[in-house]
Amino acid sequence: MRNVRLWRGLLGVDKRTVIEAVEFEEFEGQDAEGAALVVARVRPRSGVSRRCGRCGRRASWYDRGEGRRRWRGLDWGTVQVVLEAEAPRVNCPTHGPTVAAVPWARHHAGHTLAFDDTVAWLAVACSKTAVCELMRVAWRTVGAIVARVWADTEKTFDRFADCAASASTRSPTNATTST
Repeated sequence: MRNVRLWRGLLGVDKRTVIEAVEFEEFEGQDAEGAALVVARVRPRSGVSRRCGRCGRRASWYDRGEGRRRWRGLDWGTVQVVLEAEAPRVNCPTHGPTVAAVPWARHHAGHTLAFDDTVAWLAVACSKTAVCELMRVAWRTVGAIVARVWADTEKTFDRFADCAASASTRSPTNATTST
């Protein structure tokens, strides 16, 4: 496929993802009369395939899972974008049979990493109505996305890293005591 770097940038994926094809379809939605949908058929590169979706460890192949799945990406204006790929299951030594990890989405997510991160940021910066209308999702979905993003953020950052150790503590009588 030509212009792979351009497609990677537009789809919000990195070099761990192989873009096999990009197609333009008519979207059959609730109030989408003649709306467009871009479907990118993707797969993980061989070095990152067959990893547990929960812990990321290499695991043996288990079965085909439920076939092809779609992950919602960031819209291109009025055009909705989805990434479509096979979602096989692997047999993790720790977690047992689970859906294999994909580099473009979190485990148990129906959205790409870029979509999740954008929704989480908007939930902090905008009103509830604005987030739901702009991203075309329900408020319950926003809550689930924020929980996933926060769980990932909590793994990578130490909340107490910048806290200085206290040299004294306050007793219930407000008297300062040395520790």
